[in-house]
Amino acid sequence: MSAAAEVPAAGSKRPADGDVDADGADGIVALASKAPRLSAADAANRVAQLPVGANLVEVDGKSCTHEVAWPPGAPAGSLLPPPPREGPPARVYPFKIDPFQQVAVNCLEAGHSVMVAAHTSAGKTVVAEYAFAMGLRDKTRVVYTSPLKALSNQKYRELAEEFVDVGLMTGDVTINPNASCLVMTTEILRSMLYRGSEVVREVQLIVYDEIHYLRDKERGVVWEESIILAPKQARFVFLSATIPNAREFAEWVAKTHGSPCHVVYTDYRPTPLQHYMFPAGADGLYMVVDERGVFRDDNFQKAIAVLQDGADGGGAGGKGKGGKGGEGGKGGAAPAGGADSAKSDIFKLVRMIMERNYDPVIVFSFSKRECEALASQMSPLELNSAEEKALVANIYWSALECLSQDDQKLPQIAAMLPMLQRGVGVHHSGLLPIVKEVVEILFQEGLLKVLFATETFSTGLNMPAKTVVFTNVKKYDGGVFRWITSGEYIQMSGRAGRRGLDDRGVVILMLDQRLEPPVAKEMVRGAPDTLYSAFHLGYNMLLGLMRVEGAEPEQLMAASFRQFQTERSLPALEARVAALEAARDAIEIGDEAAVR
Repeated sequence: MSAAAEVPAAGSKRPADGDVDADGADGIVALASKAPRLSAADAANRVAQLPVGANLVEVDGKSCTHEVAWPPGAPAGSLLPPPPREGPPARVYPFKIDPFQQVAVNCLEAGHSVMVAAHTSAGKTVVAEYAFAMGLRDKTRVVYTSPLKALSNQKYRELAEEFVDVGLMTGDVTINPNASCLVMTTEILRSMLYRGSEVVREVQLIVYDEIHYLRDKERGVVWEESIILAPKQARFVFLSATIPNAREFAEWVAKTHGSPCHVVYTDYRPTPLQHYMFPAGADGLYMVVDERGVFRDDNFQKAIAVLQDGADGGGAGGKGKGGKGGEGGKGGAAPAGGADSAKSDIFKLVRMIMERNYDPVIVFSFSKRECEALASQMSPLELNSAEEKALVANIYWSALECLSQDDQKLPQIAAMLPMLQRGVGVHHSGLLPIVKEVVEILFQEGLLKVLFATETFSTGLNMPAKTVVFTNVKKYDGGVFRWITSGEYIQMSGRAGRRGLDDRGVVILMLDQRLEPPVAKEMVRGAPDTLYSAFHLGYNMLLGLMRVEGAEPEQLMAASFRQFQTERSLPALEARVAALEAARDAIEIGDEAAVR
């Protein structure tokens, strides 16, 4: 398939005021936006490190890794990469697509499943759009699934502008349910599969966005069920952030459905990131990871020293519920001045970001209560012009016309508009669905300069910002407070940097407690989280299986990703047992008879 001529990316880069070339506090280094071309030596080294059977594709300085998992017993073919389809492509883009996109498209045209693992904003959506175009060209049905209703709503709006005959099915809304191209949540797809819906029996392509949700403790099993129960003729497009064991997952899919599943992986990031720390009570930023991924230990130590100096200043902070809260929130040592000073840190930081034109900014917090509290501290800031305020009010009330007069008087509805008009927004699961959707629209239109959001905002929604701020580096996971994992950090920080608009993204971690260098390095430079199964038997599954003729729980368990991973781990476990037994047998006890 050939792409149309390349044109400049939409939007223009805006110079960032206040940038200085420094290594310490406030050091923001300007970047070149074009990725360097791989040298012959680098390319040879990359090839040497590839897994057996993998292929390195490199074009114009951008590269991707491609490998294929074949079903058991099938002769391993040589489709690396698959040949381009003869005839016109299903969709032509007004720009030159990246190598990983081209390889993934070739895999789809070959009639195979494909898993695309790439950073946020790398362009995975191009592959999903091509799948929809294929469905319309071949007059077959395509289903797009996502983990969130908000993501489904956004994807429906985007696809409805590009394609005809697009439908939406979520728990709240159903639009054109017999369309050729359907957007739905994964739970809706599972329910349709269990009841044997005619719609899903005709499906040829299923797109799973954010497939790494499969490891979610509560909902991950839904992804496994729907993949196992999908029609045998269906092929899959899995879109994911980078995961280290993508090949293992592809082998499970190939085994389950009896057809090849390709893995296309790229670590290319269109907009490089710079990572900073903002210690409690500090007046500047400390770059701890530059755009090349180099950890700057000297700047890290300076940031920790500032934090320690503030703690030694005799503030009234400390652990507890003060400031942003200890065990009840963010806690830790506070600078001189105590909790009030700690609370003002976010205001100081946001004001600094606005002065340097690093907006829009997403501020991630791990609780709905903290989102609301931090947003309320922005009341002195007026970030929108009079014209923008009028536009916000117009969009807000136009969207809320569907509500009754009584509902429009709800406290949440009344309190939200003044904050939105100032250019500040809040996004979390406690908001009414219509309010969340309005917030998303306003952010996309550039009418919100600062958005306080929980972790769910980082999942799939195509709403990048120039800057991302973490108000905390610890989160409560339902059992204990723990450091956020490198995978969680990668997912949320990936929202920084808008492709075609910013030459780099800025990520800022607010610190109010000491962080050891190994913990910090693992967090900001660690490997992505491994994809593992969260399969478990539940009442919904058992009730669903009762509706499927001849289906047994044992069959579903045997076909699960958990069982596949368990079986793969057995040889290693057996080898370890054998080694331990050999070590035991090799132990010699002197004068053993006397010991007995």
